[in-house]
Amino acid sequence: MDSRNILSVAGVLLVLGGVGYYWGLGHPQPLRTATEETRRPDYEAGNILFMESGKDGKLSRRLEAPSLRHFSSPDDQAEIDNPVMRLYADGREAWKLQAARGLSLQGSKEIRLEGGVIAERRDPEAVPLRFTTPSLTSWPDEERLQSTSGIHLVSPQGEISGQTLQASLRTSTVEINQNVTGTYAPARH
Repeated sequence: MDSRNILSVAGVLLVLGGVGYYWGLGHPQPLRTATEETRRPDYEAGNILFMESGKDGKLSRRLEAPSLRHFSSPDDQAEIDNPVMRLYADGREAWKLQAARGLSLQGSKEIRLEGGVIAERRDPEAVPLRFTTPSLTSWPDEERLQSTSGIHLVSPQGEISGQTLQASLRTSTVEINQNVTGTYAPARH
């Protein structure tokens, strides 16, 4: 091969290498942290309608949301926008919970609701009850609710505010603690 051709090819390769270095290595791409990599959703879904029934075949819970993002790592969790969750007892709607955001952890064993949380007892045989709180955690399998961020409860019997809430859906009991204030008038029978 002619030495001029070899020098021309070498010159072209040298120029291409310089351009590649300038545009590639010379302008390094921002490094992604392990946290960013693990925060990429496995999948995203819209117009969610999730229903679950118990062993008896009766509806036990239902979730509606406009969008959901699922992440398998670091643990099984889903971010839910504007969730509306309905919990059922004996096939009847017992509670309706809604919020601006939701986080489902460990395959829905724990659900955290945040942003203008509203919970309403919907059982027609029970005293109507509605409470609002900035955040609420639900354990659907245990039929338990908890809030530690302030609570305001309203029923036909009065209004009560406090700092923490513990509620059992199985026993239909609600316990409010810390800085409790309000008015209460027992229902007449």
